[in-house]
Amino acid sequence: MKRFIALVAVAATGCVSSAPVSFSGVAPPGRDTAYQCAVAQLNIMGYTIEDGNADAGFVRGRKQTSGIGTQIVTGNTYHDLLRAQVFDNPATGETNLTVVASRIADHDVSLIGALAGDEPEQGEDVLGPSESGKSDARTLLANCGVSNVTGNSEGQAEDLLQGTVDSF
Repeated sequence: MKRFIALVAVAATGCVSSAPVSFSGVAPPGRDTAYQCAVAQLNIMGYTIEDGNADAGFVRGRKQTSGIGTQIVTGNTYHDLLRAQVFDNPATGETNLTVVASRIADHDVSLIGALAGDEPEQGEDVLGPSESGKSDARTLLANCGVSNVTGNSEGQAEDLLQGTVDSF
């Protein structure tokens, strides 16, 4: 039974990328203002602030996107993650805001696995973002007045997270 569930999970995610997706653009001037806007938008959209540093210009929020039914069947609880980074570009004098979207699957034991006597699988996997996570990233940027929004390919977003994936 455990092998069947694992096979179904692999088949279902086989064509889904696990890479985060990045969106960025030019914010109205003022790094502190852009940072505060990003924090406020995460709160408004229902994200729990997990980490942030105004001096470093980043904030990370998490929002649960799966219900109890998913947890009972799969043993996973899914969360959208958004990480906003604000910086001033001295070469252009512009304030830039980048939002990286990804998703986390927190592992627990499913009802099916519990009935089969499986041990709980602990930990989490970083997945590609959900459509709602990507939409939230774009909404955050729009509501903070960001212009010229660009979206990087999924592989390029990994470069932005280098060294922060473990904490993301």
